[in-house]
Amino acid sequence: MKSKEVVERIKNLILTERLNVGDRLPTERSLAERFGVSRIIVREAISYLKAIGIVESRQGSGNYVIRLPDGSEPFYDNGSIEYDLDELINAREFMEVAIATFFTENFTRQMLEDMEYALHSMEVNFHQGKILDVVEADVMFHHIYAQACGNTILYDFLDRLTNYMKSKIWLVLKRDYLWDHGYQQQSIENHKRVFQALLRRDRDMLIKSIKQHYDAIREHLEL
Repeated sequence: MKSKEVVERIKNLILTERLNVGDRLPTERSLAERFGVSRIIVREAISYLKAIGIVESRQGSGNYVIRLPDGSEPFYDNGSIEYDLDELINAREFMEVAIATFFTENFTRQMLEDMEYALHSMEVNFHQGKILDVVEADVMFHHIYAQACGNTILYDFLDRLTNYMKSKIWLVLKRDYLWDHGYQQQSIENHKRVFQALLRRDRDMLIKSIKQHYDAIREHLEL
């Protein structure tokens, strides 16, 4: 079952079980079991419902209905969910590992300087609590990385996947599941390891660092 289907199932659940504004949704774990999907899929669906104002989360308490669905809701900004989040994560990892495998030598001094600037911006804005600026810096880092493939088709495809990080749904996911200090600091350290591997032209270290980065995202979205 895809995340789009889970969105509709949750909306139907709200209506058929006669939930009212202020009522709490079933837990994410129980929804995952009910629909036979991963928690990543459930969290992506709930993040969409938050982005369009049907659901809100209350820290330590769960997710609550704040508006009843009426069928007039827009569907997914930027066409961002043509694919499920786990598919996007897997595709980005695959493409970035491929770049590490075949194009490590393509990184120029200017590209590395730009990546270092993006990395510094990511860290500074994190400590200042500026989530949008952290996301912008993160996107910049991955955009520059993608340029190294030197292939317009591959770059456009990876760039499209990276642009998902600018979508409302990703920002909600980032805020609610990937913004705690433990994860975000780990993410910055993972980006630093990627950068250090590029400086050293160490292909094995680069591939390992990329895999660690995406494993950490999966782990925190499944917690």
